Amino acid sequence: MKKFVLQILIFSLLALTLVVTSLEISSYIVQSRNFKNSETESNTLIMKDNEQYDVLFLGISHARNFSRHRNHELIEKITNKKVINLGQGGGICGVNEQKFYLQYFYRKKNKAKNVLFILSPPLMYSETLPIASNTFEEEVFSIDFFINYLLFKSENKSERIIEYIRSKLTKKWLLTQPHSKENESTFLTSVDMKIVKEGFVAAYGDSLSHTRFTKSCETVESIIEETKTNDSKIIFIFPPAPFGKWPGHKSCIEFAKKMELKYGCKYYDFSEAITTPAYYYDHHHLNSKGVEYFARTFLNPIIN
Repeated sequence: MKKFVLQILIFSLLALTLVVTSLEISSYIVQSRNFKNSETESNTLIMKDNEQYDVLFLGISHARNFSRHRNHELIEKITNKKVINLGQGGGICGVNEQKFYLQYFYRKKNKAKNVLFILSPPLMYSETLPIASNTFEEEVFSIDFFINYLLFKSENKSERIIEYIRSKLTKKWLLTQPHSKENESTFLTSVDMKIVKEGFVAAYGDSLSHTRFTKSCETVESIIEETKTNDSKIIFIFPPAPFGKWPGHKSCIEFAKKMELKYGCKYYDFSEAITTPAYYYDHHHLNSKGVEYFARTFLNPIIN
């Protein structure tokens, strides 16, 4: 009996070693392709150790959009600053996992002078973002990342970890290459409120979840504390939209005011700063001309 148990343990250990080795090899192959921030939605493919940045972006797609379509290089040129973007779009990441990415960034001995948190109301109210299982689909597998997330308090952790591991053994992952449009030139000609309202339902469901909002506020406050511990200055930015304010905007502003009083962190409300449809490629994402205008008119004065 003891011999049988020992054989099972040895077999399990060998199988585990084989799986981990396969995961690390597949990740090494993809990572060796030298991605830029504008060429991937992944954070770990571009995150190094002991790097100094002037600006770090956090948030959902409204944050990530500042790097997509070569916007990253545009932002760096306009501001003359070194930028890293850890925002996650595509409906795959809530505010809690944004906190994890930031902690992992600091754990790798990186520094960021300014953390620009793009505080989109959907990020604070969404019930689907916190439980998305595909958050780490495009992330490199490493023991360090795996163990740190295993110890991190989160929702739907088991499914997210399973998908993280499974995704590294797929053809899609192995064929991942650096890619980016040279710019996003698509533009709106007008605002269609029917589409806007459908977008609200997709983002919030049938109603705003105040329970989720309260929980999100607690997480954001812990992010503020994390940035202060690591000598970063956090700034909240409410992104523009052609329709103006998202549902829940007022509550988010009130929260930002409280954080300013408590921690001294500034916030800027640009929700109605750009309502010209031609600056957007859909009903809430700036196209490349819109990003350039926003960066020159609003971001650059804040950062500099």
